[in-house]
Amino acid sequence: MPATSTPPARTARTVRVSSVLADGVTVGVGMPIILRFSPLPTDSTAFVNAAKVTVNGRPADGAWYWEQPTADEVKAHVVEAHFRLRSYWPANSTIRLALPIGGLSAGKGLVYGDGLTSVTFRTGDAHIATVNGTSLRMVVTSNGKRVAPPGEMSMKVSLGAPGTPTYLGTKVVMQKGEDDPATGEPRPDGTVRMIGTGSDHYDLLVKWSVRITESGEYVHAAPWNEHLGQYSSSNGCTNLSTSDAKWFYAFSRVGDVVRYVEVPHNGGTMPAWDGYGDWNLPWSQWHTGGLLPNPGSVS
Repeated sequence: MPATSTPPARTARTVRVSSVLADGVTVGVGMPIILRFSPLPTDSTAFVNAAKVTVNGRPADGAWYWEQPTADEVKAHVVEAHFRLRSYWPANSTIRLALPIGGLSAGKGLVYGDGLTSVTFRTGDAHIATVNGTSLRMVVTSNGKRVAPPGEMSMKVSLGAPGTPTYLGTKVVMQKGEDDPATGEPRPDGTVRMIGTGSDHYDLLVKWSVRITESGEYVHAAPWNEHLGQYSSSNGCTNLSTSDAKWFYAFSRVGDVVRYVEVPHNGGTMPAWDGYGDWNLPWSQWHTGGLLPNPGSVS
């Protein structure tokens, strides 16, 4: 009889995990924990059971939500898992994610790598900005107390015009300014290059720019806009005077909350996947897990 041999066992593929947040950073109270996975896990059970989040040493009453990112910079990653509480993190607190998942199953033929085992970060003061699209005013609070540039109670804004409406909902500061690709260094004065295509073509260097959606909404200085506080005429961004924008830029940190209410022109609510839009999903939907159902969740 011909000799026979046992076929070699198939080796499980490793799911690599990385964190958007670095150890030791301080963020705003709206910032979710965001992990990126490649390739896509097919079962969240082992991960959710092993991952432990604490706030000031106590277990956090939150949940993971798995979603497909659409941002260009993360196309190489297949899926993200975001963790948040029912409401924002408490201010001035320490949050720790313990992630002992190395070697655990990520689904059939998949195991998690052990490159990331924990992340610890802090929250600062609770910065909440509310933009009202009817009054065209922005009101900012810190730990529940109103703050504003000297001599002002609120800031005049102009939002998106009818053809380019601003999203409703709760947004989170993603970035302040940007690096100059030619030098790799931050542009001065919080400047961002903004390019518009189509019939409304523009190519501008815009100062004191705070990014709040991946699709391109910013809070920024708009010295060309003579309609602040009167009517909305922007391309979707939140226009401020230069002095107000400079103040808001200095005040803001990544993870701060910017809420939009009564926005005209029916722009819809910011999608959860368009940056850090996590707070636009109700808890009843969030805790079930999204793309990968959380163990024990009930829709």
